[in-house]
Amino acid sequence: MCILFLHTNPDPKEDEYRLIVATNRDEYLKRPAKTAYQCPKTSIISGRDMEPGREYGGWLGFVAKKFPENGTPSKYCFSCLTNLSGGEKLPNANGRGFLVMNYLEGQANFPEYIRALRKDKHVFGGFNLIGVELSKDGTTKTYHTSNQPQIDSEYTGKHTLGFGNSTIDSPYMKVLNGRASFLRIIEKGLKKEELKEELIALLKDKTKHLPDFELARRTNSPKALEALSSIFVEPSPEYGTRTHTIVLVDKNWNAEFTEITLEDPISVENPEWTTTVISASL
Repeated sequence: MCILFLHTNPDPKEDEYRLIVATNRDEYLKRPAKTAYQCPKTSIISGRDMEPGREYGGWLGFVAKKFPENGTPSKYCFSCLTNLSGGEKLPNANGRGFLVMNYLEGQANFPEYIRALRKDKHVFGGFNLIGVELSKDGTTKTYHTSNQPQIDSEYTGKHTLGFGNSTIDSPYMKVLNGRASFLRIIEKGLKKEELKEELIALLKDKTKHLPDFELARRTNSPKALEALSSIFVEPSPEYGTRTHTIVLVDKNWNAEFTEITLEDPISVENPEWTTTVISASL
């Protein structure tokens, strides 16, 4: 399970933001991962999956892309992946984490990337893939694609969106209710540190959003339904929320990527969280 809330605004006021992202990564606690860093080769800011056979894939990432004609940063790109729960298990499926990284590493825009991906006919388990492109010319685009079933969506300009582990036409209750809470936080017009505090509180919210018929349809037990119905999935010995990420891009194109993640080795009884903050500018 993962959850993503994002807000775009192409014409922010002085204390507002072009992009606000708040997201949780829910994963098996023993799955190895690298803490967020900025890759010296690609400049992508992200944590990385280190599962054998899936090394250096990722669940999300952020980068300043450059146009080849002059080499100067021209737009920010953010991408995030959420798996679709309860779908068919496909033999020999490719690692979905490379969907994020291959997009962020390339020069193609999101629609071009997806068209090329479909021509290659790679096999993946069910996913939602989200891309946000903030161009210096003021163009703001948010894209979504999924494969089970195939759905493509495009949002231009100012939007507040939520995504989870179901299709966008059947969102979980925690996505619907969480998006409403996310929007209320944004509308307060808070200073950066206060904004981050409230976003973190949202990502740590243990409220059970039940009943949820779509979540029930995609889970295999009442116990799982209860555990997965909150934005923050309480870590059990095997699984739970292990990383929070907040991305902010202000009016002046200053970006800040904040990751708060459980330290390895993860102890459910005595969890320790470590914070990484990486800044960029366009």
